[in-house]
Amino acid sequence: MRTHSAQMPPPPPRVSEHEVRVHGLDPRHDGVRIAQLSDIHVGNMTPEAHVRAAIETANGTNPDLIVLTGDYVCWRRHEVAMAAEQLGGLRAPRVLAVLGNHDYFTWGAGMASALEQNGYEVLRNQTTVADVRGAPLAMVGVDDPVTRHDDLEAAFKGAPAGVKRIVLCHAPDRAPALAQWGADLVLSGHTHGGQIFVKGITDRLMKRIGLNYRRGMYPMSETCTLYVTPGVGFSGVTKRVGEGTDAEVAVLTLRAA
Repeated sequence: MRTHSAQMPPPPPRVSEHEVRVHGLDPRHDGVRIAQLSDIHVGNMTPEAHVRAAIETANGTNPDLIVLTGDYVCWRRHEVAMAAEQLGGLRAPRVLAVLGNHDYFTWGAGMASALEQNGYEVLRNQTTVADVRGAPLAMVGVDDPVTRHDDLEAAFKGAPAGVKRIVLCHAPDRAPALAQWGADLVLSGHTHGGQIFVKGITDRLMKRIGLNYRRGMYPMSETCTLYVTPGVGFSGVTKRVGEGTDAEVAVLTLRAA
């Protein structure tokens, strides 16, 4: 017999607001809001209502840009068509995306196409310059490092000199190298905040497998900041337990340093 708790839907994603100080920020970009969704994992573990709640929550944050930082599906190829349907409807002047390791495990080209069907721009080791509030902002998309699709030289090739660089990269452990390439802000996911966090154990286990940034804000250099979101969906188990694991839509507000 199923218990009542097993039937309870997961708590909807919350809004997590953060200000990021950026050195030399164009005054027109002071107050720019970037909504980030990651690790949505459409499939049998993440209820469609949970996914749609994340989409509507992101739309409600009044973002100048929406960015998606990978892992839209779990393991099965049919989830790509589900993701094409469930992820639709994001509203912002630009919606930009990169792929994650589960997207490549499942069907990378198909997942990119599914995002593009919804009008979202998929950046695969490339830069696009977004006109945000009348000033240029370089949006650098790094393809998934976990499956070794990343090419930093190609990704930064189109980034103009003197323009601030916001980098989307699924795996946060690439951030130290991205800082050396001139990133001002790196937005990542991948870790789920540990998903099941036990103090004194989860961080140690994560570092043992090469995951050094669990969730939250990290200074990478004097001029570069990394933000790691715990993301939206579920992988492996249908629970998020412990500090820093809550499903979220992150909103990063740019501020002059």
